Amino acid sequence: MYIALTFDDGYKEHLRIARYLAKHGIRATFFIITGLREYMGRKLLEPEDVRMIHEMGHEIGSHTMTHIDMTRTDRGTMLKELVRSKEVLEDIIHDAVVSFAYPYGPHSDEAARLARGIYPIVRGTYLGNARHYKLFDEHGCIMAFNLRVDNVYEVLELRKFNYVVLFTHAPNLIKLSLLLKALSLLRPKYVTLREIFIRP
Repeated sequence: MYIALTFDDGYKEHLRIARYLAKHGIRATFFIITGLREYMGRKLLEPEDVRMIHEMGHEIGSHTMTHIDMTRTDRGTMLKELVRSKEVLEDIIHDAVVSFAYPYGPHSDEAARLARGIYPIVRGTYLGNARHYKLFDEHGCIMAFNLRVDNVYEVLELRKFNYVVLFTHAPNLIKLSLLLKALSLLRPKYVTLREIFIRP
């Protein structure tokens, strides 16, 4: 089984998480807000932090410039946020940014069309029970199961899949280590979204 771990927003703590994962041979995908220095009262990664995470072998993806709600934002603003965030990240890491995650998870038909026209990989968030998890939604966007400590018992329901995409904020290393221990029951091979969905 292949598992792609994904982290949203680009909190400063994600640098520590990226180091921990790299130390354990795990590559993940980090979706970065590029136009803010703080979000929800927490500091976000600096450009040099993002560059270091990329150099560790992790994938860097876009999470818009200002974490807009893509169910309520006009087309022009969405397009600007999608394009500019990609440009900013590519300038930082000197590599192509091919993945995008919707802020908040939900998205409109128009948002899906715009995002999929710019990014080969577009990820939403699945909030239901693991028993009903599907890898793709009706727009062809990849869905990430929202893995938390309080629903980690559901991971065994994911055994039927060859590929699983997981989303977690994993606010600290203790919680992350608990989640990884539970996931070890699946004997996963950890990969980035790019490694799963973009063939060389």
